[in-house]
Amino acid sequence: MIRGPKKSVSVLMPLNLYERVKEQAKIKDRSIPGYIRQVLKRYLWYVENEPEALTGEWEIR
Repeated sequence: MIRGPKKSVSVLMPLNLYERVKEQAKIKDRSIPGYIRQVLKRYLWYVENEPEALTGEWEIR
């Protein structure tokens, strides 16, 4: 469980992206919000620690 202050956010995404996230969450035995938190946490780790690894479509401009 995440400790400390929390902030609720809402994300609007295309249905096909939602279905892909839903399937991956199911495979990893996580809730959809829990899976999205992990994806964001890992992406931000790379941005902060291994930015050179984020090339091509991983690079957000």
